[in-house]
Amino acid sequence: MPHYSWFTPLDETQKSEKAAKIQMWWRRMLAVRAAKKPLRTIFEGDVTGLTGLRCLLLIGAHDDVLGTWARAMIQLGPEAILDRALGEQGTSWLVLIRKAAFLLVQSLADAPESPNAAAYLDILMVLLSKERAVASPGAQGIAFCQAITAYLMKKEFYGLLRKSISKLPIETSTSLHSFLTLCTLPLLTYPESSPQYTKIYVDIFVRILSLPLLPNRLPPDIPSPFISYFLLTHLDKLADPISSMDHKLSPIFSPDLAANLFMFVSPHYETLSPAVFASYLQLSTKLINMFNSWSWLPSSSSESGSEEEPQAKPVDYDSDFSDGYSDYGNSQLDDDYFPDRLEVIDESIKWLAKIATSQHITKLMDYTQSQAILLPHLAAYLFTVTATWPSSQQEIQSIVLASSSGRLVGRLYRTVVRKSPLGQDEDSMNIYQSASAIHWPPLIFLADIYSQALRTMDEEVFFGTAPMHRGSNPLSLGEVATFSAQLLNIVFSLHWQDSDYLNCVDSDSEDERCMHVSSDVYCSWTALKVKLLRCLLRIHARDSRQPFLFLGHWLLRSRLDMNSFVDAAVISDQRSSWTSSQMQSDVTRYHREFVPPPQLSILKTIPFAIPFEVRVAIFQHLIVNDRTSHGSSEQLNALGHDPRAKVKIRRSVLARDGFDRLDRVDLKAPLQIVITDEFGQEEEGIDGGSQFKEFFTSFWQQVLHMYPGLWLKTKRGELYPTLHGSASEGHILDWYWFIGRMIGKAMYEGILVGVTFANFFLSKWLGRRSYFDDLISLDPGLHRRLLSHKHSRKNIEDLSLYFTIATEQSGVAKTVDLIPNGSEIAVTKENRLRYINLSARYRLNVQLKRQSEAFLEGLSQLIQPKWLKMFNPRELQILIGGTFAPTDLDDLRRHTNYGGIYHNGHETIIHFWRVVNSFHQWQKHTLLRFVTSCSRSHALGFKELVPNFSIRDDGPDEDRLPTSSTSVNLLKLPMYKSERQLREMLLEAVIFRAGFDSS
Repeated sequence: MPHYSWFTPLDETQKSEKAAKIQMWWRRMLAVRAAKKPLRTIFEGDVTGLTGLRCLLLIGAHDDVLGTWARAMIQLGPEAILDRALGEQGTSWLVLIRKAAFLLVQSLADAPESPNAAAYLDILMVLLSKERAVASPGAQGIAFCQAITAYLMKKEFYGLLRKSISKLPIETSTSLHSFLTLCTLPLLTYPESSPQYTKIYVDIFVRILSLPLLPNRLPPDIPSPFISYFLLTHLDKLADPISSMDHKLSPIFSPDLAANLFMFVSPHYETLSPAVFASYLQLSTKLINMFNSWSWLPSSSSESGSEEEPQAKPVDYDSDFSDGYSDYGNSQLDDDYFPDRLEVIDESIKWLAKIATSQHITKLMDYTQSQAILLPHLAAYLFTVTATWPSSQQEIQSIVLASSSGRLVGRLYRTVVRKSPLGQDEDSMNIYQSASAIHWPPLIFLADIYSQALRTMDEEVFFGTAPMHRGSNPLSLGEVATFSAQLLNIVFSLHWQDSDYLNCVDSDSEDERCMHVSSDVYCSWTALKVKLLRCLLRIHARDSRQPFLFLGHWLLRSRLDMNSFVDAAVISDQRSSWTSSQMQSDVTRYHREFVPPPQLSILKTIPFAIPFEVRVAIFQHLIVNDRTSHGSSEQLNALGHDPRAKVKIRRSVLARDGFDRLDRVDLKAPLQIVITDEFGQEEEGIDGGSQFKEFFTSFWQQVLHMYPGLWLKTKRGELYPTLHGSASEGHILDWYWFIGRMIGKAMYEGILVGVTFANFFLSKWLGRRSYFDDLISLDPGLHRRLLSHKHSRKNIEDLSLYFTIATEQSGVAKTVDLIPNGSEIAVTKENRLRYINLSARYRLNVQLKRQSEAFLEGLSQLIQPKWLKMFNPRELQILIGGTFAPTDLDDLRRHTNYGGIYHNGHETIIHFWRVVNSFHQWQKHTLLRFVTSCSRSHALGFKELVPNFSIRDDGPDEDRLPTSSTSVNLLKLPMYKSERQLREMLLEAVIFRAGFDSS
């Protein structure tokens, strides 16, 4: 077996050099040993004198020598020590005594319970006591005390004391009080307003109060004077330095410091002043954010309480070469040291976990929510806690919402968020700036908690019409309006500036911390966008269902080029189509090189911020692109032949024939539909041979009348798939699939569908789930009962409800479990919200699932789902069936074509427009339905009606009724000579529907 050496073999020259160095070291060691022997003799002859002090420092930190000196000095008494320092040789004495003091601190760090430790502590307390210094020669004594203090502070005084205390036994130590007293002496040396005082305070906070298991050494229920001073009465001294403490705080100490801070302060919330409470919340937030950036590991040191700190090369106090006072500041506690993972003792983890408990949050809310000065700090703290312990997020949000009926949410918005510079205008460039970091936590927390409130808030509570016992909206409708505008501006800026910001960040970095909002905000930019967008979308959904915001509220008001949104969407769609036909390497290169423009990001996330007309134009452009790629824009091929597939449909069984003969036809390709009458004769197709519009209009009417079981209507007449169990059977699902294809074809061709679908069904077209508020239109009775259960102040257990719901399948009533074994799980006060949500979910999503999926699968064969996601349900209904606005006759007249002898100035045409202008709105809608098969106009006006609305003369017979050809939007109007005659005949034809091609 070969032998592998860890070392590279040395050549002869290197061996000689190494040997020479060893020999030199050995000779020096012998010389030092020889020199130190007489020093002991000299020291012993003048232990308390200046000569003895010099010998002590030359000998180094030998415990027996240092102990002899310490005991001798104690016997002299404090006054004698200070007198020597202020005598004729005071300068020399000061230089030497401060180095001796450092030796004492070092020795305590190594052996805090040695026989000489008590003497070391006594000497240090004399040297660092301002009280004793003042009692001596006044100002000179204070200067002496400050000089020693300043020297020790440069030598990591508190780092050494930390090491000393950590080595003391937790249960049996009797010297802890002396060490803590020593900790406070430097603080008393300087005025509270001095920078030295602040630095010392920070050092004590960072080095001493972060000791692991400190609450086990100092029981928090009865705070010691040390804890009372630093954490309960003077913590506000850290208010100003908090923002600049990053260079002092280390991730190594942050978990224990946060745990200790919580354990010592939380039992005494009621005693804290607002200023101290604010500092406590700020510090806790900073510490939790700091250790959040690192992975945690339980440490095996939890039993002993000792800590492993990063060590540099130790000073060898027993070496003959050691002077005993090398610069300790760079060796023991390196603030720049960052481990890969933090080791946190089990006890600290257990204490930290108590922060997110309902008991603590409730107590915290009781003492803070009424103090406006604490609101921004409380919001930042609660946000950080929910980010750190996400499993507690919903419970914490519920506590906040329940506290004082949610008034905290309103106060947080009015006093903090509304005044924040974030989102005050959509052109704001401060979103990604570091100076904005302080404003994010309250905003994110408010968005999170209000989003949660909207999730369970019914419409009556939202609009303030519900009884008081059912709760109230934390924000007024006016505040919802301004808050949503603020959110809209922020979300827009986040997406508009996103690419510029990300270009400044190394996209290949695996360290997600660089993508956090800041070191003090434990939230990535991605998560921030998700949270704000979620709240914004829920407010928008409320306004979509029942508008309460002014028209145009959701539109961006900046001077954006709306054509750029159209171009971005079309280019993206073209690139997407291109990638599907390329080799994998090309696809990979495309994804690497193509960075979506901000316009595309905005269209995907907040499309409602772009005018509806622009989005409709985008939709139409996408269809044109798709139509071109499928060749459906070509009427004749290269040989002059019509390439369209020809499908014959019998009018008598039009729906059935369509189902049988069009199910496998590529509806995007050129298509010719021919309708035959009862004798098999082809009906005339005025539009050039194709009668798809006429087919679709008749098909839809037959589906509604001949197959009534497929669709149900809400009380408002809106359609949705039936809920009956038989609807999920295979042949019924085939019908839903085919109907989806037909409606997709109609939208593809720009044909309006003259029906209205239910909002909860349209939501599924957009890939969204329906929620409790949608239930009122589907099942008002169930909605009413569930609402009663939600707000009932009676004992819900008395109703004997279980996690089940009644339904019907194939005509048989049955009970379905909402959760596994739901028939055995009773509904209680604690779980009733879950029962309510599951019941609504079953009706709105589960029972409609298979029918909706089949319908949408058919629809998606022509209309890509992503095209529709630019719209909300109300807008989608307009896209499908036209606008509900009053008919704009001026627009209709501008886009009307005339045939035969008719023109805009013809006498009959003048009479026609006068008559129509005098119609009621319902009569105008009926006229549109008579001519175009739909009573509503296109979203972008009558210019989008293809072909345009047309009027052609139909001969001079004034006894003849007007007729229409809906397939080409043509009104055939006889040449009536009087307005009265035209009015009577037109109304009779329109109201009684003389019908398709009745001439």
